[in-house]
Amino acid sequence: MTNKEAVHTEIPEVGLGLWKIDKPKTAEVVCNAIEIGYRHLDSAADYGNEKEAGQGIADAIDKGLCSREELWVTSKLWNTYHQPQHVQAACEKTLSDMKLDYLDLYLIHFPISLKYVDIESRYPPE
Repeated sequence: MTNKEAVHTEIPEVGLGLWKIDKPKTAEVVCNAIEIGYRHLDSAADYGNEKEAGQGIADAIDKGLCSREELWVTSKLWNTYHQPQHVQAACEKTLSDMKLDYLDLYLIHFPISLKYVDIESRYPPE
């Protein structure tokens, strides 16, 4: 977390999962979900739509629907980045794609480690 502290200490009970939302629709879906009251967004590098989800968050904030601190954003480390030397770069890629300064929760997607795939050669690694 940066110098901004989240205003909540508990994960909101209901969240929007971003898996299988088409890229072209993701920003609108995320912004609309925030508009109707969702405050937890569940994302992952492997979903392939984190840039678009980040745009939806930015749109909602720009419209005054919420502040970043009112949202709980979860993302997940993909299986090809489990080695300690790859975790930070993977997390930073998610933050960059989503245009966020911090995540509220960063999970290991699956407890199965796969062969490393360089972010520059194929992303999301799928």
